[in-house]
Amino acid sequence: MTSKTLEGGKLYSVPMVDIEYIGYFYAANGNEEIKNARARIAKLRGRTPDFLMNAELFDFDTRAAASDVVSGGAIHRLTESYGIAFPGNKTAVFSYKNNVAASDYVGAYPVLVRNGSAENSIPEGITGKRGRTALGVSDRELYIALIPDSTGATLGTLRRAFVSAGAENAINLDGGGSTQFYAPLGNHFSGRRVRGFIGIWIRGGDIRYVKVRTSLNVRSAPGILNKRVGRLYNGDAVTVLEEKNGWARISSGWVSAKYLVKKT
Repeated sequence: MTSKTLEGGKLYSVPMVDIEYIGYFYAANGNEEIKNARARIAKLRGRTPDFLMNAELFDFDTRAAASDVVSGGAIHRLTESYGIAFPGNKTAVFSYKNNVAASDYVGAYPVLVRNGSAENSIPEGITGKRGRTALGVSDRELYIALIPDSTGATLGTLRRAFVSAGAENAINLDGGGSTQFYAPLGNHFSGRRVRGFIGIWIRGGDIRYVKVRTSLNVRSAPGILNKRVGRLYNGDAVTVLEEKNGWARISSGWVSAKYLVKKT
């Protein structure tokens, strides 16, 4: 796992192979605050999720889903539109009307990126800088954008960030005051009761944090003479896959292990 700072929040990148479980969880009575949901879901799955976030748009009065949801195979709402499905609850894929027949599926509001290119649609009521919850996918990576409403981001900022990170497809979820999450590098609680949540469990790994004054180069192989293939910044989280002669391998390459610490 790696992360980048994005408008007061984070954009995480998680290799699909590191996902232990990913799924949609309907809120208790369709009306639950995230702190209660986390404790309830932890009991269901045996441990707390590494990520837990609000999911679909909903009608405040009726609690009916206003964007698409399939939960445990039960259709709450399913229209002729796109979203992200969780086949076998082990991976995430961009899908039209859940055409992969996954038991859990959440629709877009709206699509941010499709086939590697930014979309331009902006539904009424979600312009400007607001809290954002969004997911993106490529063949090998899951991207998770979590930005609290206290700082906010525009849909344009989200689109550009997903494209730059390498997402082939990405969707926006409910935002604004509904934005709330638990995540490895920070939590945000709005207090709003929402209709449903997306929970993600990551396989056990060696998560460390970058501690540098400026930036840390990611190399194609261990050693400062090897090609630079990326850059990390102070506070970024990475999952160390192996260490070799003072260098640590992460999902995007190799970095000097002396600049990685267990806690910031």
